[in-house]
Amino acid sequence: MVPLASRNKRHCSKMENLLLLVLLVCTTSLAAAERPTRWCVTSTAEEIKCNQLKFELKEALAKNKTLATVVPADFECIRTYDSFTCMDMIEKDEADLVNLDSGLGYFAGRQHNMMPIMAENYATTITDKPKYFTVAMYKTVDPVTLQNFQSKTVCFSGIGMSAGWVYPIGTLLRNSYISVVNCNAIVKAVSNSFSKMCLPGALTSFYNPFGNNPTSVCELCTGQNEEFCTTSDRFAGYDGAFKCVADGQGQITFLRHDTIELMTSSEYNSNTTVNAYLPENYMLLCPDGTSATVTEFEKCNWGEVTSNVIMTSAVREPEIVTGYKDFLKTLEQLFGPTGTYSSRFKIFRSETKYSTDLFKQTLTRKNLLFSDMTKRLMDMGTETYYTWVGDNFNTMVTEMNRCPSEVIRWCVTSMAEKLKCEDMIMAFKAKELQPEMDCLYGGNSTNCMEMIWRGDADLINLDAGDIYIAGRRYGLIPMAAEDYGDMSMKFKVVAAARKTDKSTTLFNMKGKRSCQPGIGRGDGWIIPLNIFIETEQFLPKDCTIFRNIGELFSRSCIPGALDTEYNPDGRPINLCEGCAAGGYRKCQRNSEEQYYGASGAFRCLVENGGDVSFVRHLTVRDNTDGRNHAIWARNRRSDDYELLCKDGRRLNIDRFMECHLGEVPANAIVTSAGKSPIQKEIMWNLLNYGQQFFSSDIDGDFHMFDSGIWYTDLIFTDAAVRLMKIPEDRQNYKDWLGESFIAQIENLHRYTCVNPDSAGTIRPSFLIALLLTTLTLLFTQL
Repeated sequence: MVPLASRNKRHCSKMENLLLLVLLVCTTSLAAAERPTRWCVTSTAEEIKCNQLKFELKEALAKNKTLATVVPADFECIRTYDSFTCMDMIEKDEADLVNLDSGLGYFAGRQHNMMPIMAENYATTITDKPKYFTVAMYKTVDPVTLQNFQSKTVCFSGIGMSAGWVYPIGTLLRNSYISVVNCNAIVKAVSNSFSKMCLPGALTSFYNPFGNNPTSVCELCTGQNEEFCTTSDRFAGYDGAFKCVADGQGQITFLRHDTIELMTSSEYNSNTTVNAYLPENYMLLCPDGTSATVTEFEKCNWGEVTSNVIMTSAVREPEIVTGYKDFLKTLEQLFGPTGTYSSRFKIFRSETKYSTDLFKQTLTRKNLLFSDMTKRLMDMGTETYYTWVGDNFNTMVTEMNRCPSEVIRWCVTSMAEKLKCEDMIMAFKAKELQPEMDCLYGGNSTNCMEMIWRGDADLINLDAGDIYIAGRRYGLIPMAAEDYGDMSMKFKVVAAARKTDKSTTLFNMKGKRSCQPGIGRGDGWIIPLNIFIETEQFLPKDCTIFRNIGELFSRSCIPGALDTEYNPDGRPINLCEGCAAGGYRKCQRNSEEQYYGASGAFRCLVENGGDVSFVRHLTVRDNTDGRNHAIWARNRRSDDYELLCKDGRRLNIDRFMECHLGEVPANAIVTSAGKSPIQKEIMWNLLNYGQQFFSSDIDGDFHMFDSGIWYTDLIFTDAAVRLMKIPEDRQNYKDWLGESFIAQIENLHRYTCVNPDSAGTIRPSFLIALLLTTLTLLFTQL
């Protein structure tokens, strides 16, 4: 039997949980009720209509108090200058609702995590997916054909819009009327196919990440100040694109078929002083090259397009989204064609004047807030932005993303790198970057070099020491380099030690423990060893350098130091005794060894695996004072470490300009010398577009220059801030590395006895034995 006290305690616990649940529901409902509903508008005319709607809602609420349950208490009109800014604001919770063309809705869903909730319907009957036709219109007096359109001027409704961009451009690409030379540069490809144009939105950061789209894309636009060439430009939107041709600025445009009906209607023309907007003044250009009248759109069109959608953030709470839907339905009931207050305000019509406009402006823009051809709104149910546009739309997007290049294959040296590489593939795909990438596992740098040389891979990012081998042995060339913040594409090698270890200098390394980023690397081998020789820490002879290092330091961590490719004898073992990885990972020359690389070498020092670490000039700063969130770097202070200088001094870690051991060219991405200039440009453009989206170590889910808390320097160096294209005249290993650095590499050759021109080794003892054997055989035969 359960004791009474225990039962009471359990009962109280249940009551507490119930109270908490009720409190949570009430709090959520209260938050939803108090949350403002913010509609994003993109033009002065749209803002005026939105403010009129706000006024009419208050009037309706005053007459019918029950509307307070579905009409937001706080309705706001948020003004911007283009739809892309609206998307960004909704994603950042600075706005809530916007009405978008289905093509822009697809973009909003893919790039700004938005979802559609309601759709416009242009018929009075209920349909599964309301649609309209895409048409190409020109003036009857200025005929346009598929043979002469490249010499014509064109007015686009806006980049990314279904009828005004995706369907016509996708069709022209599919039928080879437009050629793509560079991947991810569809705007440039289109600009090369027309003489002049107005392409609203073509200067937004997504479509113009480098700011180098040709000026011709906006030459016909007439917007003022911030509105110029945006989706609020005078010639933006389907009505604006129609005016652009009707007013004689452009010669052809791509529209919704009902735009011509709207703009040439007697109702519209009665409100204007323009007499040119008559249907007989215009013709349609068909995809097969024939022409038709504007009423023959069903047989002369470029595709069927799903209707506009009202969208919000995909992370809005379900009850808030339901509230938005109820609000939109109420707008139709109040101000729709048969609405209660339709005589006062028509939600699906764009008037020339509104009573709340203090300046009493005469407005000429159409399709304000909603398309003027809308008859009703429909709940989209489970439809997503992707399913709403349909298969034909997605086919056209694929056409627009076409790229004259096969898959680019990136070679990785560890499984951790492969995982990050696969994440990079998915991140690039999410931004629809082309060409696609693949990740190939090489296991180590040399294998990757050979794979690129054989044509089995395309790219790898290499340290300067590896670039020498890649260029000399395999003929690979550097095409892009990392920059670490000063745009010099170089870094300095420094020796770091604990501040408390006052006795350690560069001149008394004997018996100390060293942490070095890796054998053969500029920072972990070439510069430090030349310093040891220069300061006479030891005097190496032919093939003795590994024994010399083993005798100088009591133990070390030099990842890769026992690999026969670099060290034919695989001795002495104390070159790897300081490394921390276990099993087969220990002392590997890749990220499987946690002390590999500059950050790894510093970690070796931090975790007392060594007394001195040879790292890059930013390594200590990047891994202390809270800049690295990995467990080993937490609570590490930069002022606990000092730099060892060549003159015997010890200085603060930030004084690397006067206390460094040498300068090394930055890591560079190498490829085969057999790649054509176009192929190299395609690869560079992919990386360059990629870093526009993913170079930040803070924003987004993927970071090109960050490896998380468990690894360092995966694919790219974590200290990198950007990639820079290497000038054509320096795209060879000699000009990239420079005479001074190459001299230091070659200074070590006779001490390591490893042939840089092959994976094999050449040792004097072996050569002498081979010579004696050959002579013996000759004498025997004699």
